[in-house]
Amino acid sequence: MTAEEQNQSQEQSTEEMEATQAEVGEEQEEQSQTEAEKWKQEAKENHQAFLRARADLENYRRRVRKELEETAKYAPVPLVESLLPVLDNMERALSAGDDSSSNALYEGVEMVYRQLVKSLEEHGLQTIQAEGAPFNPHEHNAVMQVEAEDVEPGTVVEVLQQGYKFRDRVIRPAMVKVSS
Repeated sequence: MTAEEQNQSQEQSTEEMEATQAEVGEEQEEQSQTEAEKWKQEAKENHQAFLRARADLENYRRRVRKELEETAKYAPVPLVESLLPVLDNMERALSAGDDSSSNALYEGVEMVYRQLVKSLEEHGLQTIQAEGAPFNPHEHNAVMQVEAEDVEPGTVVEVLQQGYKFRDRVIRPAMVKVSS
């Protein structure tokens, strides 16, 4: 081989190497871009997962806060429920002692009863107004049905035991007689 042929052969080899290097460079660039796109997509998915987790956490906090408020709101219910028999007995004493011979005792019991009712009402206790109202299964417990000509069927005609609500929750329905 002559020097000229060697030169040409080297130039061809150089050109081939440059072409090969260019192809390899392009392949590497494409591969890098593909990998970069993959990482971008993964970062985007991770960001979305983070946002969902943060929203879930905020919803959880809101739910727990609401549950705590509800718990605090109705914390006195067991106390109120335990005092209801006291109210019942006082009502019975007032009904039984309503004669003139024991007027002073009656007035004393009545004062205590009113004071107890007032104190409980200040803390959220409400009596369920039942007599003359339409029967409501959420607030009334019908224990008897009676014939009544002067009222519509399904109307409460007599309250046998007073019912109570604490704020908006019925803690004891009223036991009632209902017209049929």
